[in-house]
Amino acid sequence: MNVAAQAIQRPGKTLAVGLGLCATAFVLLLSALLYELGMSPAPILLAVAGAALLAVAFRYPLACTGAFLAFMPVYPLTFLIAKFFAPSAIGHLEGIDRVVLLLLTCILWWRNGVKLIAPDWFLIAAVGITILRLPLDGSMLQTASDFGFIIAYAAGRVAGMTSDRESIWAKRAVWIFAAVSVLGLTEVFGFGEAPRTLLYLSVAESSTVNGVALGPPFHAGGFAGLRESSTMLGPLHFGPMCMVALIIWWAYSRRPIPGIMIATGLVCSITRSAWVGAALAIFFLAIVMGQRKRLFTYVSLALALFVAAVPFLGLSDYLAANKSGSDVSLGQHQDSLLEGLTVVASHPLGLGSANIGRQAEKSNESATYFESAYLTLAGEYGIPTILCLLGFLLAAFRVSLRQRTQLGYTAAAVVIGFGAVLMFASLHDVFPLACWLWFPVGLAVTSSSKQSRGRMVPGPTLEP
Repeated sequence: MNVAAQAIQRPGKTLAVGLGLCATAFVLLLSALLYELGMSPAPILLAVAGAALLAVAFRYPLACTGAFLAFMPVYPLTFLIAKFFAPSAIGHLEGIDRVVLLLLTCILWWRNGVKLIAPDWFLIAAVGITILRLPLDGSMLQTASDFGFIIAYAAGRVAGMTSDRESIWAKRAVWIFAAVSVLGLTEVFGFGEAPRTLLYLSVAESSTVNGVALGPPFHAGGFAGLRESSTMLGPLHFGPMCMVALIIWWAYSRRPIPGIMIATGLVCSITRSAWVGAALAIFFLAIVMGQRKRLFTYVSLALALFVAAVPFLGLSDYLAANKSGSDVSLGQHQDSLLEGLTVVASHPLGLGSANIGRQAEKSNESATYFESAYLTLAGEYGIPTILCLLGFLLAAFRVSLRQRTQLGYTAAAVVIGFGAVLMFASLHDVFPLACWLWFPVGLAVTSSSKQSRGRMVPGPTLEP
């Protein structure tokens, strides 16, 4: 029976391969003809490549999602290099990462559906309030940037990943970012900041100072060296990425080597908010996973290595400035937070996304943003919206923690760690970072929903 079925299937497969080869030959011949006639074959080749990628995405959506997430840590620098060397049209593809993941999420949703629970309703409420006030003083581009993280969270909600694939994803994620962390050290201790400076002066001038040098985030008061950014846009983005990779490593791995590699990148990013977030998250994981002995061992090792590395990295003056409170950036942080609190207190319904936020600053000279994601979002959309987002964080933490699994612990630690980072940095709209942060949270929420489905009151299910 099986032999007969295989015999019937072979002609169909042979025909499909033949048609594919014929189509490929036709496209190549047509492109060559257009080139000889003096016409660019690029539009046809791009259209065919897009159609092929779309077909692969529909056939293997979960594998494509995994490949997309694996590429995200190197995407920011890769895109800038592409803008530098490729035609100027590449610059118009900014934001394509969100479009690709949204497409994959829609395909997975069409296949798997999703059951809405508490964290989802908090997000829906926040987006609903935002949409209602958008016509008043809002910016569609800024709003899309602020809530882009929902795409990554939704991708986790509909991924339908098995426990085996989840474990594979976690182990690969650890090694991917361990490699990225070590790669970034070649810039810090090797060829220096000149290549990145030239690249940014050409295609990312907003990250430079007056178009002559890298901006302040790449350096620090009392620190003469270069803060590690690796393949991310800057050290403020790279530090939290190391934090989430370290969380995944602690929950899923027992190998010290990748953990040391990632921790080295975290230290060399010299990002205080990421240090605090990582410390809180790792301490939380050690407590809930019953790994106090492991915590003591690694903390002792980390402190010893850090003390030994301080003179090598040139951090003595930086640490002294932070201890004495004379660090200029520390004062700027305090002033920004105070300004944000004043604006939120005087405008509880917000000033609109056209007046606050990084995207708003590009088109509005009087726009600003605060060095706290909570204050920035509250200043944009008002206190009700930020309360809904805080409700989302708390609900996601609760449903993740109650699973008592590696995935649940990882998601809960991510919420704690990044929740702390958001108090001191407005990084909620960094999409490559959001992909690594909110995808595991979405996975954990879905896993919790499946575990408790028999005990919960049935709710609405979104089926495409």
